[in-house]
Amino acid sequence: MPSRSPRPSTARRGSRSGLALLATIGLLVAACGAPPTSGGSGGGREAGGGTEKELPKCPLEALEKATAPVKVNLWFGGLVDPPVTVLTDMVKAFNASQKKVVVTADNQGSSYAEVLRKYEGASPTPKQLPQMIYLEDTSLGEMVDKGQILPAQSCMEADDYDPTQLTPAARASYSVDGVLYPAYMNVSTPVLYYNKVHFQKAGLDPNDPPKNLAEIEDVARKLKEAGVSDKPMAFLANEWFLNTWVAGISQDVVDNNNGRTKVPTKATFDTPEVAAALKQLQDLDKEGLLNTFPVTDGSIDHYISLVNEDSSMLIETSTASGTIAQVLGGDLTAEDAGVDFSGAIDSTKLVPGSGPMPGLESPGKVFASGGAFYILNTSSPEQQAASWMFYKFMLQPENAKKWHLDGGYLPAVKEVVDDPDVLEFQETDLAGLLLKPAVDQVAAADPDQAGPLIGPYKGFQDAVRGALEGVLFDGKDPKSALGSAKSEVDTLLEDYNGN
Repeated sequence: MPSRSPRPSTARRGSRSGLALLATIGLLVAACGAPPTSGGSGGGREAGGGTEKELPKCPLEALEKATAPVKVNLWFGGLVDPPVTVLTDMVKAFNASQKKVVVTADNQGSSYAEVLRKYEGASPTPKQLPQMIYLEDTSLGEMVDKGQILPAQSCMEADDYDPTQLTPAARASYSVDGVLYPAYMNVSTPVLYYNKVHFQKAGLDPNDPPKNLAEIEDVARKLKEAGVSDKPMAFLANEWFLNTWVAGISQDVVDNNNGRTKVPTKATFDTPEVAAALKQLQDLDKEGLLNTFPVTDGSIDHYISLVNEDSSMLIETSTASGTIAQVLGGDLTAEDAGVDFSGAIDSTKLVPGSGPMPGLESPGKVFASGGAFYILNTSSPEQQAASWMFYKFMLQPENAKKWHLDGGYLPAVKEVVDDPDVLEFQETDLAGLLLKPAVDQVAAADPDQAGPLIGPYKGFQDAVRGALEGVLFDGKDPKSALGSAKSEVDTLLEDYNGN
């Protein structure tokens, strides 16, 4: 990602070919259970739920008593450059800053799913596990249920770190029964990317992207009629977008407040509103306005559709903003792609823009997604304390802002939001300009409308993606597809909950 930081970015514009950059995007967005098992301490969720539980102790004193440097290892995945360089640089900087702890970080694969599979395979044998792990937000329910996480809030309270220094949306998404589990969160949300040149050629306002599904239909039709793109809206059949849409109309995809007040027992996404949205997508596809793609690890076809100008719009993760800027923007500056971008039209057919996530009704209705850093309670007391020390270093504003400036993630620490370097980045750097809608929408997110907390999320994901793919690729009736998916999820949750 281009950066205003003096540290050279590993993905500067012009440093790679377009195909290599597209491959980087594919790795960047590639991401993605088991029933509850016993852990070291601090167990999983109770079936009743809904009440704050007593926090397990964070053994800070164990590190103070250690007579030699304490070694801790972090498993991560789903990160490529530039975020992976941010992490490895963070590890180096922490190790150089003190003598008590030595951190190593091991990449377990190009997707979050690979890290989770590695963890699931090792979790019955705690000695095979690392001391820290980085996983996708959707893994929170499973990790809490397994009981192998030391809640970071325990260490925060023991070390006088105020959790309210973190943004409300991040705290809400990663808290369970009033307890914050990860120590740091790499926050992202879905946003709309679009080609401003296509908008201008179709007589549309290039600085006014569609705000909801109805406007997407209207804009896509105008783009197609103007002949600027064959299938104007590239759409990935990702349940993440459906979850976001449902939350945006104040509904849930599972019961018990999206699994937040108690463990979920049944699916609730089978509603007239969701069926109508899927029918609208299906109609757009039949009309040739939608360019649909299945979700597969590493697939970049939906990005290629914008590069090849087959499509003009795309919903994807905000984290891809830096690489989007490079692939679609080339050597354009933030000024080139800003409100007055007419001077850039002669030199390129692609001027990337971004806007809030279009909703079913209103734009920007999102919850904090992304990845999270956990402490495993299966390690020794001194290693648990050492893990917290590393995360505490990461939480320092001067370090936390590197995840935004260089890594493309949204600020999780409040002090970073209004940092002068951050504000300048969002105004003067193309990647920062593309990130700004995501920054604004997560800042306005309703903490009471967090994403789903589902232990067997992988099974839920398979069922909902199956419904989306059935509607878009096989012509299935939306109401029937949703009903089948609901039955699958209901059975899944019943089995998972031991009923």
